Amino acid sequence: MVTTKFNNMKDQERLQLLEAQVSVLVSSQKEFTSKALQLLALSAKTIYSKEEAALFLNLDPDYLYQLKFHGKLKAYKKKGQKKIYFRKEDLEEYLISNSASEDIEDSNDYDDFEGDILEKWKK
Repeated sequence: MVTTKFNNMKDQERLQLLEAQVSVLVSSQKEFTSKALQLLALSAKTIYSKEEAALFLNLDPDYLYQLKFHGKLKAYKKKGQKKIYFRKEDLEEYLISNSASEDIEDSNDYDDFEGDILEKWKK
């Protein structure tokens, strides 16, 4: 009798564990489906909100303000409003402008910077 009670308790714990795992899987499936639908919707649009532009670029939405402030990304807003919008072509241009050719230039700048530091340490 004690063994049966012990097995029932183990079965109940297993059942609760399985229910918790199923709940997590259902939740992650909903998130995945929602994100996939958002990405599909982005392909049909030409003007994006801050959140949509961030999703398109795979960046944090607040980082877009920094890119706008430093002139690396164009943003638009209606007169008298705070909300900013981004054009798809500007976002694509931003992606293209950060291509491998610029990475080579950045690498050369880093090499010069590293050389300067090494020269200072030798003195």
